Amino acid sequence: MQTCLIIDEAPVIRKIASRILLQFGLAVECVATPAEAQIWIGENGFPDIAIVAANASEPSGVDFVREYRRRAGQAPVVILALLAEANLGLMTRLRRAGANGYVFKPFDRRSLGEQLAPYIADQAA
Repeated sequence: MQTCLIIDEAPVIRKIASRILLQFGLAVECVATPAEAQIWIGENGFPDIAIVAANASEPSGVDFVREYRRRAGQAPVVILALLAEANLGLMTRLRRAGANGYVFKPFDRRSLGEQLAPYIADQAA
């Protein structure tokens, strides 16, 4: 079973995303901050997919993606940035840091599924 780590300060986002991702057959874990994510990764190893909240006013999302990608090395990890808006500058920094793609808020089962489809091994119907 593939694992997905959701990193977002908003409890409602973590709750909704985890419910949707469970429907796709993923094992889901949630943390609020990049610091908590680093602890989780240290204890559990790298998840198959990480969904990381990022915004233009807080560089910790970009920094986390860069550090995550560096630490993962050649491991086949997928990093999706969770964004509230299409900000070209932020999206470019995230891509350069190592993000594979983006998920935009608000999301639903269909839109989240479309973004994850290339990375999920066995999707639920």
